[in-house]
Amino acid sequence: DAGRLGYANDIYTTLAGFGLAPDSKILDIACGTGLGGGPLIDNNYDVTGVDISAPMLERARRLYPQGRFVEGSALSLPFEAERFGVVLSAQAFHHFDRAVAMREALRVLRPGGTVAIWWKYLMSDDPVKIAHDEAARDLGVEPPYSGLTGGFKEFYAAPLRDHSLRVIPWRASQPLSKYMQYERSRASVRAAFGVKADDYFSALERRLHERSGDGDPVLSLSYMHYAYLGKK
Repeated sequence: DAGRLGYANDIYTTLAGFGLAPDSKILDIACGTGLGGGPLIDNNYDVTGVDISAPMLERARRLYPQGRFVEGSALSLPFEAERFGVVLSAQAFHHFDRAVAMREALRVLRPGGTVAIWWKYLMSDDPVKIAHDEAARDLGVEPPYSGLTGGFKEFYAAPLRDHSLRVIPWRASQPLSKYMQYERSRASVRAAFGVKADDYFSALERRLHERSGDGDPVLSLSYMHYAYLGKK
C-alpha cells in the first residue's frame, strides 16, 4: 500500500458514461487496499471488494469502513450468480489466469451489467520511466514489465457487447521517497533482478536524484491508462 497512487478521475467519469448508475452494486476484484474501488465508496456507491490477501483487506476496511471486503479468489468468486451490476478490476488481472477470472466476473455480473478492467503505465518518454530503464540495463537486466502482456484476448473473446478500449492520460506527482516505496514493493521487479534488486533500487534512486535534486523532491509522473469496458 505504501507509495501506491490511485487512478485518474477520468477513469470514473468514463465508467459513469458507460453505464455506472448511482444504485449500482459494484464488485472490485483483487481490490487490495481499495485503490480502485475506494473513490466509488467515497462517493456513496455500494462496493464489495474481494482479494486473497487478508492483510490488504484489513487495511481496506480501515481506509473505507463504508465498504464491504471479502477474502476470496478471482478464480472462484465467493458470490452467487448475477449479483452485481458492475464488476471492475484495477491493475490486477495480469496476476492470475485471465480466462478463468473473466468467466467468473461474467458469472456474477447481471445481464446488461458493465465490466471494467484497467491498467496504468508510465509513458515511454517519462523521465522516471527512462531512469528505470537505464538503471536496469546498467545491471545487465532487461527492464521488467508489470501489467498486461500479449494483448487482452480474453476480454475480446468474452461474450460481451460494446467491447471498448479507452486510453486515458494522467499526470500525477509524488515525493521521491514514496515512489521508491512503491518500486520496492513490486513483485515483478524483485523477480527480474533477484540478488541484484537492492543494487537496482540504489541505482534508480541515484538517477532520480540526479534528475530532480537532493532531499525529497517531488517527481512528475506521466501515465497512460488502458481501460477495457464491455456489457454482458
